[in-house]
Amino acid sequence: MATLRTSSKNKPPLIPVSDPAYWQDPYPILAELRGKYRTLYTDTGELAVLRWDDAEWAIKGHDFINEGIERLEIRGFKAGDSLHTWRSHALGIMEGADHLRIRKLVSGALSKRSIEPMRAMIRQHANRLIDSFPKGESTLNAINRFAAAIPRLVMMDFLQISSEEVSGSEKPLAGARIPDCFGPKVTAKMRDNGNRCIQQVMDHVAALYESRRKNPRDDFLTSLLNAEDEGGKLSHAELITLFSTVFGSGGTTGGAVASGLLELATAPDQAKLFRSDTERWKKGVCEETLRLRPGIVELPQKASHDFDAFGLSFKTGDTISIPFGAPNRDPSRWNNPQKFDISRNPDTWSLTFGLGAHFCIGQAIARCTIEEALAVFVERIEEFELAKPALWYPFVMENRLQGLSLKISPRRF
Repeated sequence: MATLRTSSKNKPPLIPVSDPAYWQDPYPILAELRGKYRTLYTDTGELAVLRWDDAEWAIKGHDFINEGIERLEIRGFKAGDSLHTWRSHALGIMEGADHLRIRKLVSGALSKRSIEPMRAMIRQHANRLIDSFPKGESTLNAINRFAAAIPRLVMMDFLQISSEEVSGSEKPLAGARIPDCFGPKVTAKMRDNGNRCIQQVMDHVAALYESRRKNPRDDFLTSLLNAEDEGGKLSHAELITLFSTVFGSGGTTGGAVASGLLELATAPDQAKLFRSDTERWKKGVCEETLRLRPGIVELPQKASHDFDAFGLSFKTGDTISIPFGAPNRDPSRWNNPQKFDISRNPDTWSLTFGLGAHFCIGQAIARCTIEEALAVFVERIEEFELAKPALWYPFVMENRLQGLSLKISPRRF
């Protein structure tokens, strides 16, 4: 465990992640603590890095690396468990040669250049979803009817898989909430459910690959089977984890679309500005949403060697957590950082998709989906506001709303 290099008579506070009320609006608390402390422990014992410069340095450098499988093991998962097996082959925990090998094999298909032509398709899906809104109703369940639906449709088109092929993984992924198995309060019930559901997903994806081996297609699954370079092909376990991770990322994207709708509904001046020129402002809307409402709550890391940082001494393997809600709202980087302001320079990046070697490989498709979905929504919906207060799920690893009910006024053509 990291230790202080200097002692203090005043015991510092703990970040109250065990308090369900904290999860409804953690940002004022994080802002107050960030102004006084570089790091603090949570009340569950994790060391959190709060300031932009420290967090950016930790993510971009080599002194800290991804925490790896240990985070899952601390939460009660063990070797032989299905989720432990699945996570052991995930790109996100790999370092060095294996990480570079897999990333190289799939990065082309997920690059911005490859994804950009999908924008027209994303807009078509968004328009069709809005066309399907119940007629005559002024209140919309915005998550079920739009935010969660559009990434699913986009991912099906991108992966070139049918609704029938999707269903075998979709239901268990929705039921398991796999990211939350890495969160602050993992119960035995969550572990059992996570293991059961991810085993269903792995079995289903294995069957999809077997189908493509027998009957190859010009699609993502077949391209993964055929992908190879001087480092060799993806292993069977790597193939399964990679495909299920790419498909499952649509849930996080849906959460970001819902967050964008929430921000626009509570900032009508920004919605009006966005509507005035969606092509001009869509990138700013996306980046502000990602900055203020990151899909993943935090990034866990561990020390790769013994060294000093943040006024602390670290031993190899000591862990830190970077709660994105703290550095992403640091006034040293953004003026008035608590405000949703789509006119900020969108090239001033946040930490939401990571940095450096582990920069999110699926960020391009996520950004395109968020940008076009929100642009079409404000183009088609003249006005919208919250029908009732929005609540957030507590104790999660993946930020998500419990619901989003909007009063809407459709644009009349």
